[in-house]
Amino acid sequence: MPNQTPATSSLAQDVRPGPDSSLTADDVLRAAEDLVPLLREGAAATDDSRRISGDTYRRLEDAGFLHILKPKKYEGLELTDHEHAMVTLTLARGCASTAWVFSVLSAGNIALLAFPEEVQDEVWGPDPYATLAGNINLNPKAKVERVQGGYRLSGQWGFCSGSDFSKWLMFNAPAGENGEGHMFLVDQKEAVVIDDWFPTGLRGTGSRSMAIEDVFVPDRRILPMREIRPLLEQRRALHPTFDSLWSSWPAAGRFPFAAVAVGAALGAADHFAETAASATRVASAVGGVAKLADQEYVATEFAEAAGELDMARTLVDQRSLEASRRAAAHQPPTPTELMRDTRDNALVTRIALRNVQRIASLVGAKGGNPAHPVSLAKRDVEMASHHVTLNWRRAAIDYMATAAQG
Repeated sequence: MPNQTPATSSLAQDVRPGPDSSLTADDVLRAAEDLVPLLREGAAATDDSRRISGDTYRRLEDAGFLHILKPKKYEGLELTDHEHAMVTLTLARGCASTAWVFSVLSAGNIALLAFPEEVQDEVWGPDPYATLAGNINLNPKAKVERVQGGYRLSGQWGFCSGSDFSKWLMFNAPAGENGEGHMFLVDQKEAVVIDDWFPTGLRGTGSRSMAIEDVFVPDRRILPMREIRPLLEQRRALHPTFDSLWSSWPAAGRFPFAAVAVGAALGAADHFAETAASATRVASAVGGVAKLADQEYVATEFAEAAGELDMARTLVDQRSLEASRRAAAHQPPTPTELMRDTRDNALVTRIALRNVQRIASLVGAKGGNPAHPVSLAKRDVEMASHHVTLNWRRAAIDYMATAAQG
């Protein structure tokens, strides 16, 4: 049975210290912008290898990105949903997979704060850079057996984005008398990787399945899913200066997945604008060459696409800033605000998808090369758009129902 003695929150001398505590919101946003050229250069290789490189991940750590949504007690920066959203969007302009991994792992820090302080110490005490991956969707087929002091858990969970680098995993399995969903926190060393991640887009996220077999999970590392929100409210007393604990959970206001889609589409627009002056297409079925910059239809289509993407970016910026201001004022979002943010997550993704496809059509057959930046961005946005939280029809129906109630 695993050692059930929690670690202390004091860092051992040989543990790598956290990022500079004086880093500001402007600092992390600037660092994200500085990283874009490097991410863009390596995006095709990331796509081909189906994971981001260790060097890239270390750069995310060094820049303090994974400490944006972390309390000061664990060397966090205690920044906001706005910084999370805009760093995600910015990184995606260079590599959507890198942005997705950052966003998932950064947001996972908040989930950990629902656990008791001894568990927070257990995870971050020995390593302030420790992150959580996994899947919080219920796996009804998981096997859960009650034993003294906890449960023994077996099962398999897919779509574990960022698990290449996470030291801890979160899984949702049925437990208790009613078999309701519980979040189990498991050491990554106790899991087996199943290499089944071969999608068309977001290939570099490494969102492979993870399996565990008869692993003991102590009670302190198990929470009913229905209690996550009220427990996060209780933890405000433990981290009184960390305003992000006043955000909703999961927080639509930080645009965790939609910002990836918008950023990737903006990256495609960036590439097209930079190369349009010299780019050509076959003029007609009988041959000839046409310069893209000379074509009126190219100008009108690209101008509209770029403009709509700028509007989507502005919406992410504004809504995430509003969410951060509510949290700073310790004002929980109203049902109307929650539904509006959920609507806007789906809306900006819809805009990103439509316009990256338009830009890809301007590139023509050359975009059939999977390493072409616009082709890569298009596939990444298409994959992101399939996320359950970005379903436009569901979001529209829920928003209409809330709006109709006044």
